[in-house]
This record gives sequence, C-alpha cells and structure tokens, in this order.
Amino acid sequence: MPKIQEKPIAEPTAAPVANGSMPSRVCIVDIGTNSIHSIIVDAYPNGTYTVLDKIKEMVRLGDGGFAEQALTEDAIERALRALQRVRLLADGWHVTEHLAFGTSAIREATNGGVLVQRAKKEAGITIRTIPGSLEAELIYKGVRRAVDMPDPVMVVDIGGGSTEFIVGTDKEVYFAQSLKVGAARVTEQFVTTDPVNSEEFRAIRAHYREMLAPVFRAAKAYDVHELVGSSGTMECIAEVHVNYAGDGSRSIYQQALDGQAIRDVTKRIMSSSIEERKQMPGIDKKRLHQVVAGATLIDVLLKDLVIERLRLSPNALREGMVDYFIKNNYERLEQLAPYAGVRRRGIYELGFKFDWDREHAEQVARLSLKLFDELSEWHQLGEQHRELLEYGALLHDIGYHISRRKHHKHSRYLIENADLNGFQPEEIDIIANIARYHRKALPKRKHKPFMKLSGVNRAIVRRTASLVRLAEALDRSHFQNVESISVEVVGSDTVYLHLRTSTDPQLELWAVEQAKEFFEETYDCVLHVDADIVPDESTPLALGM
Repeated sequence: MPKIQEKPIAEPTAAPVANGSMPSRVCIVDIGTNSIHSIIVDAYPNGTYTVLDKIKEMVRLGDGGFAEQALTEDAIERALRALQRVRLLADGWHVTEHLAFGTSAIREATNGGVLVQRAKKEAGITIRTIPGSLEAELIYKGVRRAVDMPDPVMVVDIGGGSTEFIVGTDKEVYFAQSLKVGAARVTEQFVTTDPVNSEEFRAIRAHYREMLAPVFRAAKAYDVHELVGSSGTMECIAEVHVNYAGDGSRSIYQQALDGQAIRDVTKRIMSSSIEERKQMPGIDKKRLHQVVAGATLIDVLLKDLVIERLRLSPNALREGMVDYFIKNNYERLEQLAPYAGVRRRGIYELGFKFDWDREHAEQVARLSLKLFDELSEWHQLGEQHRELLEYGALLHDIGYHISRRKHHKHSRYLIENADLNGFQPEEIDIIANIARYHRKALPKRKHKPFMKLSGVNRAIVRRTASLVRLAEALDRSHFQNVESISVEVVGSDTVYLHLRTSTDPQLELWAVEQAKEFFEETYDCVLHVDADIVPDESTPLALGM
C-alpha cells in the first residue's frame, strides 16, 4: 500500500459563535407558595441571557399548611405534576442545566423534604431551599435588570407565604427583609368572612403595621415615595386599575401608576365579595380568595408611606436566579463557551469538573483522530465511531481526580456515572471503555464492564482504544512534543509510524514500544516507529551563564 501523504493533525470540531460565545441552556424553576414559575434561558458568561420559553402554574403549595406547618398531600401532588411538566418542557428545549429554588412554603414545612425527595425522583429536578434573605437579594437582582431605579424605591414582592421588601437604587441595596406576611398566609390567619368584615380588616391592618415597622423605618430613612411591584398580586391590582380607569394601550410594565388611583382599586377589591371579584377583569381566578389580603398590604404601604407612584417589574425571583446562576458559574461558562452541541459541551464540562490536563487530553485526541483517519481502510469504522473515539481520548485521564493508581479504571467509572446529556447508554459505555483501556491490561473476558458490551461494541472499543493507547504514548511527556504524524502501510501486516517532533523523541519512541502490543494484536500487524526532529526556530535558545 502506498505511503499516505502527511496531513496536519485534526483539530477537535470548532463551535459556532453566538453573542461572542456559546451559551449554557438553563431551566430556572422558582417554587413559590402560590405558583411555580419556570423559564428556559440561554445564559452567556458575559452576564447576558436570552429567554426562550416560560411556563407558570398556580399550584397553591401553601394551601391549608400554614397553621400545621406542613404541606398537604394534595399540594405535594399538584406541585409534582407541575414539575413534571416543567421537566418535559426543559427536555424539549434540550436543556443541559437545572436550577430550582424552593421558598417560604417548603422551607417552613416540616415535611418539605418529602417534596424535595420526590421531585428529584419523579421529575428529575433537584430543589434547593433558600433563606428569605437570599430570596430578597435575588428578587432585587431580577428587578434591577428590568426597572430603572436611579433614586431610592421600595421593591415589594408579595408571595403566598412571605413578602420581600427591598429599599435601594439600581446600584445599591440599603435594606432587604423577608417577612411572613404573604397573601395566602394572612388570608388563612385572619379571613373568615365574605366580604371581609370591619373587625377582620382592623386585625389585618394592625398585623401588617406591627410586622412592617422596620420596613417603614427604612423607607422613611431613605425618603421613599415609589413602589416597584414584582408579584402576581401586584400585577392583578395593576390590571384591574388599567381596565377600570387606566391606559389600556400600554402594558402595565410600561406605565407609572398614580398611588392614589391604585388606592381606589385596592379599596374596591377590599370591600368586594368573591362573586364581585369574579367579575373584575384582571384578577386571576386562583387568587380570588387571597387577593384581598394582598390588596390590604398594598393599601397600607401606599397610605402610611405616602407613596406617589407604583411601577411593575416583569422580572422577579426567577430572573434573579439567572443572575445567580451566571455569577456562580462564570468560570465554567467561560471555559465551555467555545464548544457547541450538547454532547461536546458535556464532555468538556466533565473534563473541567475533574481538573484534567486539557493540553495533554486534546493532544491525545488529535493524535488519535489522525491515526483513525490514516487507518480507515483497516478499521472500517464511521464518523459516529470517530466522535466516540475523540471523546474517550479527551476523558482518558480524568480518573486522576480520584487517584493516580488505577486512574484508567476511575476514568471509566466517572464517565459511566456522569449523566452525560445527548448520549445513548451504549455510547457512554463505549466512551468509558475507550478511556479505561488507554493503559495497563488489554480487554479480557473477566472484565465485566467490557463483556457487558455487545460483540460489535467490543470490537469498536478494541479498534479505537488501541489507537488512544498509541496516542497516549506519543505524548508521554505531556509536553506535546509530537507535531505531526504520518502512517505508511506495507503489505497486509506492517505499519510504519513516522513522527515529526520539536525535541528529542526518545521518550515517545520508548513509550510506543511499551504500548504497541494492543494495536498489533487488534490489527494483526507489526508496528515500527521512527522520528525526525524539527526544532521550533521561533523559540529562542536559552543562553548559558
């Protein structure tokens, strides 16, 4: 067979660039007392993100649970069904990351762990329960992305179990607190009549004023005369105002609403019966019972703080969670930015996670691909096998994260248990076994992970792993001495491997002699290797002293 013309070593596939880098696709889930909000975003390491889809469900997780401090079984089931739908949406968008935060209802419930455990098992979503202080911080971060706040304002997010109050500007937070005055909680505590009678109103107002004393002090200290609302309750009240007396030509998020006009709406809601509220355009039917408590809270704030105007933010906790995700994953996002596709990004993320020697891993992958391409007539494998070979080569040494000794076996274990997205189980098994056999023993019948593969896949592993073992030997120093390789096949059983190196190749030549048995056995041939040294003239020689 004639000598194959030498070609540059193949580079791993380059990724297209978008917004300066490739994003991570993330599903953000805000599990509140009333509703579950989820957004799908492409998050970029420069701090920007693009919203791809949204889903919201009123699950009333806190219904009937405040007095007993426990989630009811019905509430848990509603939440799980909603989370399963969120997961289906996320899978449809090929999401690679999930971030789910649980707030007041879960963190206060004695059986909140039941929902957390079942969500992981039944919906594949891991819920992290966050404290009220972090909830307030994230709401502020979400709101400031959407609302201009040059002067001090009070951001108010009325939830079902808690309400978050933040005093600040778009550059600084002066005060932030989460208080147990959510609309569902106060309704359960105080409301028994319809319409709510005067005695219950007095009790609700007194309760709010007692609980909100530190909030009032902070607002007055910073001369706050504007509220920014970021919750469903606020949106309901704004929609009622727009439908009765406002500007219906613009979104509620594009208007500055007069404080006194909003008080007219809160009073209308506070004095209404459920049947009357059903006729009010803008009130979500699932908020009919608790919107009175929410309207009363807003009314107290507007009156006692002499609020002049109210604005609405389309952003809230979930958008703050995106900010949190990007900030806490900045380095990883920046590392992964160049790599397109779920599969390739997953491979590189695994490498970064386990502190790989990236330069060595990529050199071994390049050399492996070069050998694969040069020997295509011998191995008779296709492009899909070439991809799996590259990934096995990239991850062959991640087992060092556990231990140097038997790191090839640790590499196999880590790959098999990494939850790599976009791969079929048999593909993961092939990649794991390619990595496992880059050193030490050759595949044997007593090796259970190898023998569980089909006969076809065992042959694929042999043909590809033997190439990785050679490539590993060709970078034995981990200094990428081999600059290029060419292969010459003579007859049906002899292969010559010609190297071009930048420095003395004795270590590589020795390592190939130690590693070539697997290749020779797999391809039933004899391998010979030689090298030419081509010094890098661009590198200045060190001067002796």
